[in-house]
Amino acid sequence: MSDSFATAAELSQFIGNSEPADLARMQLFLDLASAEIRRYTAQTLSEVALDVVVFPETDWDRLILPERPVTAVSSIVVGLVPYTNYRFTRAGIIHELSEMGWSSGATVTYTHGYTETTDEYKAIKGTCLEAASRAYTLNERSASEAMGSTLMESSGYAPEVFLTMGEKMALSDFGSVRVG
Repeated sequence: MSDSFATAAELSQFIGNSEPADLARMQLFLDLASAEIRRYTAQTLSEVALDVVVFPETDWDRLILPERPVTAVSSIVVGLVPYTNYRFTRAGIIHELSEMGWSSGATVTYTHGYTETTDEYKAIKGTCLEAASRAYTLNERSASEAMGSTLMESSGYAPEVFLTMGEKMALSDFGSVRVG
């Protein structure tokens, strides 16, 4: 399981809650929001170093890695032999340069995703905080107005973590590689 894009302390600061009593509940909403973001984009998004993917035999002159952005390719092994005649793109495409194709298949070790200091990661974190805070504050603010002092959960309404259309549009740049 991948880590959340934000911490409960960050969510507390985001919503202006200076003394949160339920950090575990906040973290649960962040975990759910992070999972929803990863599900929607079909990407891990956080940096993963030395991930390994195995490609079966193919006649193509390129390999398409499942995660992006690709920041480094550490090794490509064809059979038992290291292979060095390639170039890769951030979009996860590895081009074989000898024009022989990957007929023997390949095992690729690579690094992908965004580090926490990048603007892209911060944008993803913001979306995570928005989705988690919506679920968290709905139950505290709107629910108490709609149901009196009764929490929605105890009335049979569970808080929902979801992405808005605007958030989905903002995340669309981070989605899976589509090669036609």
